[in-house]
Amino acid sequence: MAKRLRDLKELKIERPPRVKLSAKESLKRTQEFDKRKERLVAAIRKSKG
Repeated sequence: MAKRLRDLKELKIERPPRVKLSAKESLKRTQEFDKRKERLVAAIRKSKG
């Protein structure tokens, strides 16, 4: 069952700390972006239907 409204208000969502990337890792991620983009678009199209 859903939590009470008060419990939900007290819940604080925090982002994980950012990770410093090396230049090599940044370049690798940039080059792999097209593959990730295709999977992301496919997932979005699937979820809308």
